[in-house]
Amino acid sequence: MKNMEKYKNPIGLGFTAVVTVLAVAGSYQYYTQYVENIPVDRLWSAILFSAAKLYAFSPTVDVGVETPLFYEIAKWAAPVCTAYWLFRVLEALLRHRCEILGRTFRRKKQILVFGYNRESEAFLHNLLEEDNTNKHRLMLVTEQPLEQERRLALEKEHILVWHKNLLDEGSPPAENRWARRWLGRCGEIILFYEDATMNFVLLRRLMELTARRGKDEKAKVCSLRCEDKVMKRIITDYYDEYAGGKLFDLNLFSMPQIAAADLFKDEPLYRNCLDRAADRLTKGLASADKILEQIPNPHLLIAGFGRYGQAVMEEALLMGRISCRSRVVGYERLRITVIDSRSQHCRNIIESRYPRIDRLCQIHYISCDIGDPVVEQELDRLPPVTYAAVCFSDQALSIRALEKLCRYFRISRELRREEYCFAGEVPVAVRMKVNGSIIRYLTVQEGSGGGTGCILRDFGTEKRILTHQNVTRFHLETEARRFNAAYAALQGRTAGGETPGSEELWEKLNFEKKESNRAQVRSLPYMSALMSLIPALPPREKILTEGKDVRRLMELFEEYPLLEALAAQEHCRWCGFCYTYGYVGYYPGPGEKGKEHKVLEEDRQYYGMVHYCLIDDWEKMKADPEARETIIYDICGVYGYREIKKADMQGKIW
Repeated sequence: MKNMEKYKNPIGLGFTAVVTVLAVAGSYQYYTQYVENIPVDRLWSAILFSAAKLYAFSPTVDVGVETPLFYEIAKWAAPVCTAYWLFRVLEALLRHRCEILGRTFRRKKQILVFGYNRESEAFLHNLLEEDNTNKHRLMLVTEQPLEQERRLALEKEHILVWHKNLLDEGSPPAENRWARRWLGRCGEIILFYEDATMNFVLLRRLMELTARRGKDEKAKVCSLRCEDKVMKRIITDYYDEYAGGKLFDLNLFSMPQIAAADLFKDEPLYRNCLDRAADRLTKGLASADKILEQIPNPHLLIAGFGRYGQAVMEEALLMGRISCRSRVVGYERLRITVIDSRSQHCRNIIESRYPRIDRLCQIHYISCDIGDPVVEQELDRLPPVTYAAVCFSDQALSIRALEKLCRYFRISRELRREEYCFAGEVPVAVRMKVNGSIIRYLTVQEGSGGGTGCILRDFGTEKRILTHQNVTRFHLETEARRFNAAYAALQGRTAGGETPGSEELWEKLNFEKKESNRAQVRSLPYMSALMSLIPALPPREKILTEGKDVRRLMELFEEYPLLEALAAQEHCRWCGFCYTYGYVGYYPGPGEKGKEHKVLEEDRQYYGMVHYCLIDDWEKMKADPEARETIIYDICGVYGYREIKKADMQGKIW
């Protein structure tokens, strides 16, 4: 059926052409064999006129007159062709009205997509390919009328197109009535404008419109495109504080963030680093309190610092240092190298977005084009790279950068053999807009003996990013809810009771705490892999029960040094999350948590949010009378990773 829909135009044209040949052949046989005395100069005129009249439901030969077989076939087939093409013309003219009537009677929940651009169109086509049941459910709402040809092409694929401008607060009453009617029939709303402020304005209009409807007309999910962290906080705060009744759940998505998360999920940032220490850990060559000293931190190379390069960097920062106590020379901290000809612009973006970038990582800028030979010279001055991401928007430039970097990694590995302490090859991820077939081709060439010397990955293609699951419920969201449920249950044990993780509990969390859970999910794969290599942790009941007393907890750390090392690692990760989300440092007094202050440190001033637990030094953290009370929550986080891993292995659903 799907192939018939795809090829119905060629089939219709082919059938009409065959019928035309039969009509002309049959008319020729009739006029040359059954009709006499026709002048030669009139013969072909009569033949063509006879063939044409067959399509007009009016054959020239009377009923009962003997006719050739070809003519008899064409006499029945030609009207069928005429009816088919008339129906196609009427369908093109009345398709919009017919589609509306059809959807009204079918009563299927609609998927409303607001905002027409390249990404939203690709998303709609992906929805149709993912699930054929989405046919007759997709509705595209545009601010400006689409060109007739573009609109008909979309509606031909059963994507209903409406021109309704709901961004203007003075929208006509008719448009408001339209919005209320169709919002009541929809199951999902997706705001796909590229500008997050336009999506925010539209969100406010929709919430005001739906607030006047009955509670039975509730949409399940409203997904909003937002690629700016400041706007993300504003939109989330507005939604959380809205008092008029929330008739749909809000979900924010960012395509660069989805691409970066998908990349690190397929090819983890930590793999080379953990593999280096895996033998020592599994063979027990390192004592419990020295385990994290054996694990190097990554050295991430980002070529091209546009939207996708910034998203890759943020994913790495949120994961934090994978080893807060590493003593591997050159890899004591997370290291990021940015290659971009506009290095000062990149520096300004990073320092304005992350005021305490010095606490998060060591960052180095290479200010030149990727093709410049200075790139190799600059990289030679740094420790070998463990992971590379090529994020240029120009795909041709990305391929040139890929070729250059792979050649450099292959040669430098041979020349710097003693310095290069990693057994695995360098993963090189390349952002591709539409299709990653060229990267897969190069991977096949490598397997056939081409020898790129790297692990090649493509990421960020529209086919991979713009899926229904990613846009309507980004996978990090679901996993963050699971982690919050496990963490809340552990907190409940610490407080002496059971606190079940639930949807209501998640909804009560503010923006920052939800983001904190999402950040923990980013570290979950690494912590799960690490825990599979190290000795088992002590029973959680003992630690969570006895650890409520801080003095007893310090004694437990002496008894279980591995637990202390992992708690310090989790605290380090949490500090990294705070610095990534606008915190600038330590400030005494729990009452000032999350408030904005000026922090003076080493003769430099920083302006931003503060926290009384934001202490990077673990020993100082343990000595602080207020901050040390929160160490038990770092332990809850450690056991939370283990609980989720155990649930996944046992097939449980939290």
